[in-house]
Amino acid sequence: MNHLNFTAFDTETATANPASICQVGFVVVTDGQVTLERSYLIQPPGNEYEARHSCIHGIDALDTKEQPAIPVIWEEIRPYFVDTLLVAHNANFDLNVLNSALDHYGITKPVFNCDCTYRLSGLSLKALSEALKIDMTKHHDALSDARCCAQAYMSLKKGIIPDHSLINDAGTSDPFAGHERLSGAVLKPNLEIENIDNPFYSKKVVFTGVLETITRGEAADAIQKMGADIDSGVNKRTDYVIVGHGAGPSKLKKIDDLNASGSNIKIIREEEFLEMIK
Repeated sequence: MNHLNFTAFDTETATANPASICQVGFVVVTDGQVTLERSYLIQPPGNEYEARHSCIHGIDALDTKEQPAIPVIWEEIRPYFVDTLLVAHNANFDLNVLNSALDHYGITKPVFNCDCTYRLSGLSLKALSEALKIDMTKHHDALSDARCCAQAYMSLKKGIIPDHSLINDAGTSDPFAGHERLSGAVLKPNLEIENIDNPFYSKKVVFTGVLETITRGEAADAIQKMGADIDSGVNKRTDYVIVGHGAGPSKLKKIDDLNASGSNIKIIREEEFLEMIK
């Protein structure tokens, strides 16, 4: 099996619309060896996202706002996808995404030749990786999943049988957790503090998305004690919007619209936010 030649790939989508591809990752295997890896962020049609999708893969409208759409990306990746064997996990999904995206822009679709590691194993990609002792660095990152798929395919083709006893049966947590609406005393600004020179004093702040290193409640409590006025919705008086994974697409669009009309709303990512509350 040292003569295996194929391209393993994975896609992520921004919405339930299969044409809304927002990331593609692929791994080229030549003579049984990985010879190329690539990952691209792609602007989906209208740069529109559904929060649940963003929360799964961590990509949102801010990440793809300046990225090219699939017609530009396709020109670059096409040589690695045609006239070769493609491999994907649950290939029906990824081929449908790719074909739908090409259809959306009127791009002629080639006839893809594809094999499927799910069909070969009957296991989810995470379970298959565990059963074959493959390190999955970041599930639902397109390149990470393509790497796992490539390694799994080579193992399966070598006749290696997945060890089901290695599969972790623990259920996955709800990827939408962390979007809980804030309520109660945390929404009442505490302006009677000593340090009124901190960056959040008397500022109107909104949270959207899921923070990785701190819960939304903990983050809100921290800035409420700094004198922040926390709101649940963005308006023209908003000063800061703290953005995590799965940021609400409607909030992000509203920020753009309000700033275009003269507001000065600043978007703060988690890393910057953590520095500001030190």
